[in-house]
Amino acid sequence: MVINMKRLIVLTLALLPALAHAGRITLTLADEQETDNAKICIYSNANYTETVTIKPSQQCRYTATFVE
Repeated sequence: MVINMKRLIVLTLALLPALAHAGRITLTLADEQETDNAKICIYSNANYTETVTIKPSQQCRYTATFVE
């Protein structure tokens, strides 16, 4: 019984970091486009694409984290 409890605790501790990041995804900057009054930062990976609109004077960050 004590051995099974130890395994359960180790398994739970091993899964905690994965559960803490569930629903969040980090994407890298794929492209940026500038208009007269805004800059559009396009982030993507093989499965997701997201856009962020910022002021033209700002820089697009290399990575961005989004909630799924």
